[in-house]
Amino acid sequence: MSDGGLVSLDWFPKRPSSEAVLSADASIGSYTIAESIPTSIVIVLPASMGSSSEYRIRTLAKSLSANGPSGCHVVVLNHRGFARTPMTTPRVPSFHYTSDLHELVERLSREYPGTSLGAIGYSMGANILTKYLGEQGKECKLSAATTICCPFDVTKLYNAIAQPTLFNTHVLQPALTGAAVRFAKRNSDAIQSGPRKYDLDSTFQAKTVLEVDKLLTAPNAGFSSREGYYRQSSSRPYVSKIATPLLAINSRDDPMVPVDAIPIEVFRTNPYTTLLLTNHGGHLGFLTGAIPKIWYIDPVTHFFRTTL
Repeated sequence: MSDGGLVSLDWFPKRPSSEAVLSADASIGSYTIAESIPTSIVIVLPASMGSSSEYRIRTLAKSLSANGPSGCHVVVLNHRGFARTPMTTPRVPSFHYTSDLHELVERLSREYPGTSLGAIGYSMGANILTKYLGEQGKECKLSAATTICCPFDVTKLYNAIAQPTLFNTHVLQPALTGAAVRFAKRNSDAIQSGPRKYDLDSTFQAKTVLEVDKLLTAPNAGFSSREGYYRQSSSRPYVSKIATPLLAINSRDDPMVPVDAIPIEVFRTNPYTTLLLTNHGGHLGFLTGAIPKIWYIDPVTHFFRTTL
């Protein structure tokens, strides 16, 4: 990345060539195309603390490759410090930062001219993608995008998970906080390598992810308060500015994204955006059938097949 940061890109089925590769048959003096330039590439942005190793991402990649746009390749943009990739700058992943996605889109546009680009984001990755689409507006180089469980309003997301329910107290908060603390411990040297120093000792003792955001994520992203970070990171104000076909999938029973966080009226008035709001699905679940499978894989694959 331009700031010296390092991200890993995982391709499926493989990284395509940026030039057509010819195969020669010396016996008859002819050439055939052994590998063609991809007609479409779909970028995947994982959820917070997620990576390309997740089942949902691997299943989607296989579906897009097999049943999506002809010649489709999938590339996962893993967040900094994930997928066994070391951090090389102090910057930690956040809901606010869209520059890594922007740089990847620009690079793919240069390397694969004429190739249609799409993107799909999960949870935090969905917020980053939605915010990026609005920032770019009519200049966006993506031809289509999908989001799964975008929070839209980051303040309401954290208010929801801060409620003292049994699930939040004993399942969600420990899981999120534990993952954030392990990430900070694993990358502590890089985090402290810049001019600004963080109270990592207190971060390691955090009991909630809100404490981690106050001590590390918010100041690392350049904000003086956790509340300001949440407010400025929310993608909700950007939905009206989107000029790229967007399919947003959310669920009414999502324990992290309340329905009133979703700008339903804005989706109705923006001709580029479509909101698919299901009654059930939880947060990134959407399992269906006696033998459970992820419900949205087929409609998302169809969406990209018709837009890329």
